Amino acid sequence: MEIKYIIYFLIGGTMVSLITYLAGSAKGLLAAFLANLPVITLITFLTIYANAGEKVAVDYAKNLLIMVIPWFAYIFSVIFLAQRIGFIPSLALGLVSYFMLSYLIIAIKK
Repeated sequence: MEIKYIIYFLIGGTMVSLITYLAGSAKGLLAAFLANLPVITLITFLTIYANAGEKVAVDYAKNLLIMVIPWFAYIFSVIFLAQRIGFIPSLALGLVSYFMLSYLIIAIKK
């Protein structure tokens, strides 16, 4: 295994840990801000560009934009269903909706 993948893993894990800590410390808005910072996307763009070039990085960006639709379905499921059916079931339904929409998008895009 190349060392760069270990570095990618450590960076991602550090971000998740920091965001979890902040959210658990009643700093949800700051945690959400950090979670949505394009830092991970920026690092991903740079690593894709370094490994595969501009064309592949731009293609990734276009596909990332398309996959926002299932992500919104996931987030809205949690927001609207958590108080009605409970947090864990709303997460599960959100994930199901994410995967179903993602599958549909991938099938259509082929």
